[in-house]
Amino acid sequence: MIENPPKGKQLLKVLGPGLVWSASAIGVSELVFATRAGALFGYLLLWAPIVSLIMKYAIFEMAGRYTIATGENVLIAFTQVELDFKLFKLKTGWIIVLFWIVFIASVSGMAGIALSVGSCIYGIFPAISMEAATVCSIVIVGILLYVGSYTTLENASRILVLIMVLFLIYALAKTSPNPKEIAEGLIPRAPFNTMHELVPLLGWSGAGAIGVVWYSLWVEGSTRGKGNRTIDNDEDKNRIKKWIKINQIDLTINTIITALLTVMFLIAGAVILHPKGMVPQGEKLALQISQIAGENFGRIGEIIFLVGIFGTLFSTLLANIDGLCRVASNSVWYQRRKKDDTKLHYYRLFVIVYVLSTALFSVLFPAPVILLQISAVIDTIFLPLIIGLGIYICHKHLEAIYRPGKLLTITGVLSVLFFVFFIVLFFYAVIMKVDFSM
Repeated sequence: MIENPPKGKQLLKVLGPGLVWSASAIGVSELVFATRAGALFGYLLLWAPIVSLIMKYAIFEMAGRYTIATGENVLIAFTQVELDFKLFKLKTGWIIVLFWIVFIASVSGMAGIALSVGSCIYGIFPAISMEAATVCSIVIVGILLYVGSYTTLENASRILVLIMVLFLIYALAKTSPNPKEIAEGLIPRAPFNTMHELVPLLGWSGAGAIGVVWYSLWVEGSTRGKGNRTIDNDEDKNRIKKWIKINQIDLTINTIITALLTVMFLIAGAVILHPKGMVPQGEKLALQISQIAGENFGRIGEIIFLVGIFGTLFSTLLANIDGLCRVASNSVWYQRRKKDDTKLHYYRLFVIVYVLSTALFSVLFPAPVILLQISAVIDTIFLPLIIGLGIYICHKHLEAIYRPGKLLTITGVLSVLFFVFFIVLFFYAVIMKVDFSM
C-alpha cells in the first residue's frame, strides 16, 4: 500500500529533495559564475540563469516523476535504454561509459571548488597558503563522507548561507541597482566574447547533467511515492499522482529560490565589482567576492561574508562529491550485481579515490575559475542527452496516468534545443578564436 501524501502544514515536512537540490545548487553557479558574469559584463547576462532554470525544470520534474511512480532512480532506467542506429547499435549500459567520462572530468571541477574554499581560508588567514588550505579541506570532506557524520555541519552551512544572503540583500539595497538596466539585462543577448562565462552559467545554474541523477537518487532516498512498496489498487495510483504534485511544489519553490539568489549575485557583481574592474579569480577569488559586503561594512563585513562563502562552498563540495560517488557506486553495483556486494562498499572506495585525485589535481593546477569552467562546459555538453533520455523513459516506461503532459514534454524538447544551440555557439566561438580575455 502506498503511503498517504501529507496535507496542509504537514506538506512542509516533505519539501526535501528540492531543498537538497537547491542547497547543492547554491554554490559555484551563484558565488563564482554569476558574480563573475556581473563583474565582467554588467547586466548583459542577467537573463541567462532565469531562462536556464525554466528550461531545466522539465528534466528535474520528469526525473522526480519517474522515481516517484516506479520507485527506481533514473540511472537504472538510463542503463536499460538501447539505441539502434543504421550504422551501429548501442546496447544497454552504454550510458555508464558517458557517466564515467563525466565522473573523471568532474575532478577538475571539484578541485576548482576546493581551491575556492582554500581561497576563503586564505582571505581570512593570509598566513595559510591557498594550496595548504585546499588540501586540508579536501581531506576533511573525505573523512566526513567516509564516516557519514556531516548532517550537523550541513545545517551549520545553511545558517552561514542565510547570513551571507542577508548581507547580499543589504548591499543591493544600499547600492540601489538601476531598474532600467535590470530590465535590459532580462532581454536575451549572447555576444561571442561572453561564451566562456555564459555556457558554464547556463549549464550549472541549478545543477547540471549529473545533477539530474543526484536529484533522482535523493527522491528515491525520500521514499515518496512508490518507493519499495507494492501498488494494490487504483487508490494507490491516485496517491502516487498526488505525490508527483507535491514533488512539483517542492521543485517549483526551490527553483524560484535558486533563481533569485543567482540573479542577486549577478546584480551585486554588476553594481559593486564591475565599476571597479574587479573580477573574482585566482587565490583572491573569495576575497574579491567578499567586496560585496566590504563595500558597506569594511573588513569585518568582508570576514563575515568570507565565512558565509566558505560555508556555502564547503557544503557544495560535500554535496557534489557525495553525489558523484553515489552515482559511481550505483553504476558499479548495477553492473556487477554480486551477492555480497553493497553500495556502501563501493561508495567508500570511490570517496577515497576521488578525494585523493581531487587533492592532487588542485595542487598541480591551482587555477580555480578555469577548472570550474572546464568541468561546467563538459557537464553542459551532456545535458541535452540527459534531458532527451528523461523524456524517453517517462513516455516509454511510465503508465499513461503518470506520464508528463504536453506542456512539460514540449518544454523538455525546447530545452534540448536551447542547450544544443549554446553549446554549438561556444564551440564556434572557440574555432573562430574569439578573444575571451577581458
